[in-house]
Amino acid sequence: MTIQSVIGVDALSSHLWCQVKRGKPEMKIDSEQRLRHMNWPDKATTLFLGDVVDALLRCFGAHEPPILTKPPGFDQQKWTMVLKDSTMRVEIHSKSYWGFGLFDSCFLNELIIEGPLERRARFIFDLVASLGRNPWEPALGFMWKKATKATHNEHREAWEGLINYAREQMSEEAHKYVQRLEALEKKFEDFSKSEFKNWDINTATKSVEEAKTQIEIARNALHDNNAAGFERALARAEASLIEADPTTEVTRTPFQEADDLLLESAIEIDEDILKEQILVHEELPDDVERITPVETAISTTGVTADDLLNGLDNETGDDIPFVDLTESE
Repeated sequence: MTIQSVIGVDALSSHLWCQVKRGKPEMKIDSEQRLRHMNWPDKATTLFLGDVVDALLRCFGAHEPPILTKPPGFDQQKWTMVLKDSTMRVEIHSKSYWGFGLFDSCFLNELIIEGPLERRARFIFDLVASLGRNPWEPALGFMWKKATKATHNEHREAWEGLINYAREQMSEEAHKYVQRLEALEKKFEDFSKSEFKNWDINTATKSVEEAKTQIEIARNALHDNNAAGFERALARAEASLIEADPTTEVTRTPFQEADDLLLESAIEIDEDILKEQILVHEELPDDVERITPVETAISTTGVTADDLLNGLDNETGDDIPFVDLTESE
């Protein structure tokens, strides 16, 4: 069923419209109507994905191969696709809304997104940041309003509603790190009295200061709509908090421990092993008769297994000690 409205923040689904700027990249469709890259070995129908859906696939994360529910015909930029994973489903309609589809900007992408609100909001946040522009701003406003059945303000409010929801969720996540940090600092005096092994209050204080710096970096990244930078900064803050907390029983990172192993003072070296040893080998006399490989092959012609066993019978049994096992019984 086609939804003839614009929906942003909603408990069940979102319905958004995107202005396409570029038609490429070109992709292939295999025999099972799955989207494939252009280097797919089999001969297949091709389509133009567009810059919006190209960014959408990268922001979605791990997912099943997209399925074309309506493959392209003569117009390679007119199609319907479904992309999903275990928690979210996106239905994408690519179609022209002015100029008979003669230019890339004649096309729009209609998105019907189903899944948890937090996941949808974060997905839209990443999509807009990846595009680097506002996808709800059309190339031709009058025709855009006619095709989408919504005004410019309605489109903007739907998109910004999801973006702001995601920003609030990430800001709350950063605030939780601040609360953890403050609670940890209050326990330092008790930690000192408990005499935790390998824990030092000065080192822990430095780790806390590093965590504060990373939280501030995360907030700045969020202000710039840099979700990837936000997550990396919080991950570094998490590592610093773990080092400062002795109850986690982690006082040094694996990389720091590896550096310690490389220090000469940290390795016990047996001095006897390091003593210089010179091996002296006897030199062959100059008059040793040497034979070539060809001569060796000729000299061994006609040798049989019996020849190799000759002489074994001449050995005395005294060379091999005899043990009587019956005496032990």
